[in-house]
This record gives sequence, structure tokens and C-alpha cells, in this order.
Amino acid sequence: MGWLEKVSATQVVVDQDALADADWFNQVVMLSPGEVAHCEVEYNAPSTPTDDCIVAVEATLDESSENWDDTPILTFTISKSPDPNKRSFTVSGVYKFRVGVYMSGATDTTGTADFSYRKDGVSA
Repeated sequence: MGWLEKVSATQVVVDQDALADADWFNQVVMLSPGEVAHCEVEYNAPSTPTDDCIVAVEATLDESSENWDDTPILTFTISKSPDPNKRSFTVSGVYKFRVGVYMSGATDTTGTADFSYRKDGVSA
């Protein structure tokens, strides 16, 4: 089976500086056993940026009324330069995950970020 259709989330404004206040994309991705999601986040920094964008990925075992991880399964930084800056990553081995973003510091007020993914459609 080939890659499935690309899905894009609604753009978020990156305006928080802590994981507890992260801006979460509206797409929650559910994976089948053995399935992989190729994900991409693009960060558009404000003019004359100071802070970078931190991306967090949290998982849950819950089908509904999700109880998300307290500690993300993955975090990484997208640099403010070049602008915009895009980074791809893969997620597998979890039932359901979500992606959020926040600033690396409190200097900048806002930036924007986009999240898209494509699942490979492979099941164990």
C-alpha cells in the first residue's frame, strides 16, 4: 500500500513560552499497529525574531476523553532562521498523538506554525 492523502491542520499562532500553555494543532492522528506518520511543521517567525519554536509530540492510549502524556514523547527546536523554517519527523508505535508548539523564550510575541502529515497506510 502507498502513502495516504496529505492532511493539514489549521494554522496556529505561536504565542506561549511554556509546554503547559502550548498551542496544539486541531489534528489528532490515530495510527494502526505498524503504521508510520510522516509529519511536517513549518514555523514562520515574527519580524526580527529572537525566539525559536519548540515542537512537542504527546501520545495517549485513550480513544475518547484523551489523557495526554505529561512528558512529550518527542520535542525538538525549529530555528527562527531561515524564515520560514520547516522540519519533518516520523511518529510510529503509538495509538494516537497530537502536535503542539511554543516559543523558546518570552521575548517574541507571536509567530505562526503549520502542521501536516501523511500516513503510510501499512498495518501489521
